This record gives sequence, structure tokens and C-alpha cells, in this order.
Amino acid sequence: MSTEEVTPKDTSNVETGGVSKDTGSDVTSSSLSVTAGLAVRKLLFWTVFVAAIVIHTSKQTVDNSSDGSKTTKYTNYPAYKYLLAVLWIVFAYTFFASINAMICGAYGNKFFIQVLMWDAMILTLMASATGTAGAVLYIGTKGNSHDGWSETCNVFDKFCRHMWASFGLSIFACFLLVWIIVYSAGAIRTT
Repeated sequence: MSTEEVTPKDTSNVETGGVSKDTGSDVTSSSLSVTAGLAVRKLLFWTVFVAAIVIHTSKQTVDNSSDGSKTTKYTNYPAYKYLLAVLWIVFAYTFFASINAMICGAYGNKFFIQVLMWDAMILTLMASATGTAGAVLYIGTKGNSHDGWSETCNVFDKFCRHMWASFGLSIFACFLLVWIIVYSAGAIRTT
């Protein structure tokens, strides 16, 4: 029998899922995660801010010779008031979550798990308001002949353009929230 020296294999990549446990790179990747998360939150912040301003400026008055003048604005529609309220909630949440991320971002998993839960709740609220406003906007654009609802966007075209723009920005905000949630979940997995 020969005596061979047995050298232990390097199993660090196997135990950590292919990620090395270099402490210097952990600090850098944590800092990079917080910076990327803050950049997307900043984009979300400005997206919901612009969407809310577009709704606020959506008032339109149309002069008809037979009926006089008619005015429409977002306060005439509960779905648009709901969307506007949710946009302001997301705006405030994003502001405070960004500040929280700057202060507590280096604390790791516990911070990311809490923010992940809040982001999921905000996404649910945002998706609900966006869907509601989109349904009312679609009926305003196409009408509903079965229920006798006429098209309003052919009369109030500026108002509808503002609402479509805000609806599009709201959908984009929902996608940003999904990206933030996925990114936060990935950060939890790697830490």
C-alpha cells in the first residue's frame, strides 16, 4: 500500500452556491446593491410625481352651442381620485424608503426583508389603482353600447390624453416596483 497525501478540495464555491465569501467584495456588492436600489427608487419617485401632476392638470372645458359649456376634471371620477391618492401614497413611501435605504442599507437581510414586504404591499395598491383607472379610461374612450354609456374622449380629448399619459406612467411605476422587489429578493439571497 502506498501512502498518498490527501489534500482537501476547495469546496467554498459548492457550499455558497458559486459565490465566494470574500469579505471585501461583500462590502462592495452591498454598497452597489444599495446604490442601484436607490437609483430605481429615484426613478419611481419622479415617475409617480409626474403622473400625479398630469392628473391634477387634466381639467378641460368644452363650449357647445346647444348645451353651453361643459367641464370635466379628475374629481368627477372616483377611479381617478383613487389613482391620484395612491400616487401620492407611493410618492411619500418612495421618499421615506429611499431615506431608510441610505441609512439602514448596510444592515443586510433584516432590512431587505422588511422593505420587500412593504414594497409588495405598495405594488398591490398601485396595481389596483392603475387597473381601476384604466378600466374607467377604456370605457371613456370606447363607451359601452350595452349600458348606454357614450364615449367621452371624443368630446374631452385633452382630458383623456392627460389620463392616458398618467395611466401609462402608472403602469411603468408598477414595473419599477416589480423590479425593486425582484432586486431586493436577489440581494437577500446573495447576502
